[in-house]
Amino acid sequence: MPELLGLPFSPWSEKARWALQARGVPYEERVYVPLLGEPLLRLKLGRWTGTVTVPVLTDDDGAVFADSAEIGRWAGQRGQGPVLFPAELGNAIDHFIELSDRGLGAGRALSLVRMLEDDKALSEMLPRPLRRPLGRLGSSLGAFGVRRTLRKYGANGADREESEATLVRVLEELRDTLATRSGTPKTLLGQFTFADIAMAQVLAFVDPPSFGLRVGRASRASFRDPALRDRYADLLAWRDALYAAYRPKV
Repeated sequence: MPELLGLPFSPWSEKARWALQARGVPYEERVYVPLLGEPLLRLKLGRWTGTVTVPVLTDDDGAVFADSAEIGRWAGQRGQGPVLFPAELGNAIDHFIELSDRGLGAGRALSLVRMLEDDKALSEMLPRPLRRPLGRLGSSLGAFGVRRTLRKYGANGADREESEATLVRVLEELRDTLATRSGTPKTLLGQFTFADIAMAQVLAFVDPPSFGLRVGRASRASFRDPALRDRYADLLAWRDALYAAYRPKV
């Protein structure tokens, strides 16, 4: 059975899960452990330098797909369900995938900076069996991992205004696009596609969804942006309606 290596709380991993589940493609999910799991991930990818990240899908034949959009395309050719990548909408879908990644990158930077101020959220970055034994040391290890992730993606606290501006620009484009659409729920391209899955994930860094993305209780406060939650309540309602209509609860 195909294996998905991902992070329960990662919007990028949720893109892959949603695509697989929307198409009804069976798979096994394995949780990636940052730092500890990196050597094996590099071995799987055959990539010994540079950045490596999840989600990563390994199919029945041993082929490896190392990006949520690649995994979505793989899923779109299997199973049954909505056509996630209709050929005639390819350029538009690619645009929203790129826009989603920009928004997610900005949201991640903001979330991680907030997390550095919350010991409980930092402790949730560790595997559950290690949290209690490590005690306060756990939050220190979590902070080390968070700072490493910020460096990994070229972000730091000084970029906060730039990250906020980028996230707002992405959300405004999403709002402007949806304003021209009809239907219940609205879709970005007139039918449900991977573009909707990708853009819905940006809103995880405004307020995480109630299911699908598995965010710890303390970490939710780090993901959530109260000011943007009020400002973009309409987009959150769109995201939640999209989940209700198209995200299988499995």
